[in-house]
Amino acid sequence: MTNRWRKTGVAIFIGFCILAALLSFDLLSNNQPSSSSSPELYRKLKAKASTPSIHSWATRHLKPLTEAPEPSKETVLFWSIPKSGTTTVKEIYKCLGQTVANKFGALPRFGHDQDEELLTFHPRKKNRGPTYVNVDTTSKAGILRAEELGLVPSGLADIIITSEPKFAIEHLYDDSHRGRVIGLFRHPVDRLVSKFYYLQIADWERTYSPEWKKLSVLEFATKKNNDNNTMVKHLAGKRMNEQVTEVDLLIAMRTVNQRFIVGLTNQMEESIHRFNIVIGIDEPNEEHKKCIDHIEKKNSNPHPKVEEGSPEWEAFAGKNALDIRLYDYILQIFEEQKEVIESYAIDMAVQEGIMSQ
Repeated sequence: MTNRWRKTGVAIFIGFCILAALLSFDLLSNNQPSSSSSPELYRKLKAKASTPSIHSWATRHLKPLTEAPEPSKETVLFWSIPKSGTTTVKEIYKCLGQTVANKFGALPRFGHDQDEELLTFHPRKKNRGPTYVNVDTTSKAGILRAEELGLVPSGLADIIITSEPKFAIEHLYDDSHRGRVIGLFRHPVDRLVSKFYYLQIADWERTYSPEWKKLSVLEFATKKNNDNNTMVKHLAGKRMNEQVTEVDLLIAMRTVNQRFIVGLTNQMEESIHRFNIVIGIDEPNEEHKKCIDHIEKKNSNPHPKVEEGSPEWEAFAGKNALDIRLYDYILQIFEEQKEVIESYAIDMAVQEGIMSQ
């Protein structure tokens, strides 16, 4: 009898477990949009649960926005996104007397591309004009050379300009030399339309494409353009022919929100003002005012607009859905960061006052 009751008890227990499992499954099923969408929903939930908060390179090598800048101890990196105001930013900071690291300092014509030590120099005579570091931070090979020479630890560059944010931050910065990232952003569709018209006439560019003059905007968007979801891909370290996912977008959003100072091409003056605070530029200085008061888009290329909702717009938007969502989120971040940046200015002024006593 004892064995029989024991077996009965075990059977009852197993039965209760099965019943509970069935009830749980039923409750979960009732909370799903439909039975056919349940596997997809479970997949997304699982992916989100395992998603890192931000990219690891940003965690290790960039300072969070919760820490006020220390311009004398930090090197700022500007993320150069084509047709998003990069030329304007470069011209402004050259005018402001900043020492720049991009590709200019390692051009063979200046004779410093094979140097075995870092140095800064003025390309123009009589030590006038902008100052450059003898490295190329726009290519991966150049970034590796700059890493070997110790660009960031040297403190020679005031601003590093690159279109390879992930690779540059991974290799140029380290745990002891963490930096800041600033970036100027433009709506992805507007950026691609600008690129389409610009490269038809820009015979000085490596990617000059005069044959595009024979294409309509719609033909370019549907048949030729392969520059899609560029921002998310660059942050994920993926090539242009690779795919990006919702997870890549989520990590990109978190990374930009927690580590990047964002600016907008259609809010240029306000954006430069914020960048200047982070870099530590004295805007009231009269010479600096002249640079900032005469902001010009040196590479301005007037062209027809593509209206939102048109077939051309939809063709670009359909292939850049993740970048558009990231851009929309950046618009929100831009508004939220105003108070944060102004608090930096106050903190830095207080610290400067303390140091001068």
